[in-house]
Amino acid sequence: MEKMSTADYNKYKSAINAANDTKDKEALRQIQKQLIAKYTLDNEDVKKLLKYFKFTV
Repeated sequence: MEKMSTADYNKYKSAINAANDTKDKEALRQIQKQLIAKYTLDNEDVKKLLKYFKFTV
């Protein structure tokens, strides 16, 4: 399992916030797929980032 860098965490968080602001559920879906594929759901940072989603995808 790959460890997420602080820079990656901040990039993902920024992308999530932008997608939330524009209500872009497809972008959120893609972000979710990338996070899970690269880091898995067992990663604590992934769990934190997924909590920022304002919409169910």
